[in-house]
Amino acid sequence: MASNPLEPGNPVEPGDSAEPRSAVGAPLPADEMLPPVEPPNAGFLLQLFVVPAVIVLAVVCLWLLVTSLASSDSQDPEKIVRALRSSNQNRWQQAYELASMLQIEKRYPQLKRNAELAGELAKLLDEEITAGLTDENSVKLRCFLCAALGSFQVEEGLDVLLRAAREDPERDVRRDAINAIAVRAQHLADQKDPQPLRHDELVETFVTLANQPDDLIRSQLAFALGVITLPEDADPRLTVELEKLADDLYADARYNAALALARKGNLRAVEAVAEMLDRDAIAISISREDLPARQTHKRNTILRNALEAVESLLEKNPQVDLPELRTAVERFVETAPEWDHYDKSLEALVDQARELLEEHVAAP
Repeated sequence: MASNPLEPGNPVEPGDSAEPRSAVGAPLPADEMLPPVEPPNAGFLLQLFVVPAVIVLAVVCLWLLVTSLASSDSQDPEKIVRALRSSNQNRWQQAYELASMLQIEKRYPQLKRNAELAGELAKLLDEEITAGLTDENSVKLRCFLCAALGSFQVEEGLDVLLRAAREDPERDVRRDAINAIAVRAQHLADQKDPQPLRHDELVETFVTLANQPDDLIRSQLAFALGVITLPEDADPRLTVELEKLADDLYADARYNAALALARKGNLRAVEAVAEMLDRDAIAISISREDLPARQTHKRNTILRNALEAVESLLEKNPQVDLPELRTAVERFVETAPEWDHYDKSLEALVDQARELLEEHVAAP
């Protein structure tokens, strides 16, 4: 019997070949060893490329449809307001979702210009103000509605925000309403053609609030007036109230008004701005804060605003000598290392003050 030359122990002799052979012992040609090559037909190409592409396209279309339906459903005014009217946890879930959507403008570009939704939210807020409930959930809802309405870039809702600022029994709601009005004013100021915020009841409401006995309301109002009066064609009666607030007995109201006036170059701010750089005045202002971290934050905020105000006043009044401001900045630079809690944040403000002296105050 002939042995298999590929079996172990049977070496391949020279001249032997391990290639497959035909029955007569000759090697098989290569074209007989492989199946014949045929060009792919249309059915094969259809299965290989077209069918998978159609499947992927169908999946993408289905995803877009689901996303579109979810987006439209999440922005449905009736659904949103209906959820907010409920007394269960769904109310706060809807509030959270709406707040998130208002913050993500790139994903929901039309939401802030949805007049129907703003109108429904305003209607709900108006009803809640009329009810005047003072439990935690009711107050929290009114605060949320004020903040949400402030984000819209439409006319709907402004009248209810003004009512909330005047009439709501809770201070926090009134403050949030005032801030929401300021946010709306900022939207108009940021447009290519800045416009003032206008409403028949705006001036009367803000004049009334500027003379409220509540310190925190006047402080919030001073901030809002700073935004509303920034356009050149703003109602001058509001600027008059802002000038009065620069002499307010409450420091926070006084400082907010001073910064707002300084941004306009109004010299009525000079005295209060100089005070904002005084160590003793700042110590009194931050004493209301109960935590050292909050005191430090408020101190730095006052100083940062003061330096911004000084720079604004100097830039907008280049021909006016303002020795009060120069003296206040110099004193701050000299004495700051002796202040309590001198840290890197305060050191950075000192450096900023030095640069301000070199660039503006010390210039001839």
